[in-house]
Amino acid sequence: MKFLWPSIILLLLVLSCKKTSDGYDPDFGYQYFPLGVGKYWVYSVDSTIFDPTGNSLISLSHRLVKEEITDTLHDISGNPLYKIERFERQADTLPWQITKVLTQSIIDNKALRTEDNLRFIKLPFPLRKNDQWDGNAYFDPSIIVTVAGESMEMFKDWSYKVEQVDEPENIGSYSFPAVATIRQANNENLIELRISKEKYAKGVGLVYRELWILDTQCIEPCTGQTWEEKAEKGFILKQTIIAYN
Repeated sequence: MKFLWPSIILLLLVLSCKKTSDGYDPDFGYQYFPLGVGKYWVYSVDSTIFDPTGNSLISLSHRLVKEEITDTLHDISGNPLYKIERFERQADTLPWQITKVLTQSIIDNKALRTEDNLRFIKLPFPLRKNDQWDGNAYFDPSIIVTVAGESMEMFKDWSYKVEQVDEPENIGSYSFPAVATIRQANNENLIELRISKEKYAKGVGLVYRELWILDTQCIEPCTGQTWEEKAEKGFILKQTIIAYN
């Protein structure tokens, strides 16, 4: 028995460790992508749309978006999927209007989101700083997306990377003790700008999203101009959490 106690003590010390030698929690970071029927998130969303076919080149809009997990389903392999209903309204005095249904899941240590028939790998687990992956591996990144009647290669040259994990950050009116920042795209050339990033708070989920998907054919005459000044089509979107459970 006297030889057993050291082994038990060593085992307890190992199990009590919060971090591994690689620096990530043994829970793999699943708390950054919480799933459960009844959970919801409400966002304030500001959009700028560059529409060369309309009466005005730039169209600004503000809306509120709510996403709520309402049910569980299963895919053809029997994996659980969480059904999310997305609602929108222009002001908090107006009724919510459902706009789409999508799903989220965690399968094979990947946080997945399927929206508009596109399946994204949002997060890899374990979640570690500087990890990179192909978040658009389930669809052709050259797919054409229509924005204000204009065709764009929205997902061209995207490359996902974990830029930070478990960092405190103030987002909107909240102060989150642990936030993970995911860079999905950060590419620019003379005629295209593709920037996309998302922030996830531990125990909450997505708390911030920003996209700059812009094209232009104005090169030399627009030297020195910002993308907001020279963009001819595309959009800028900023989405910030304002409520959740």
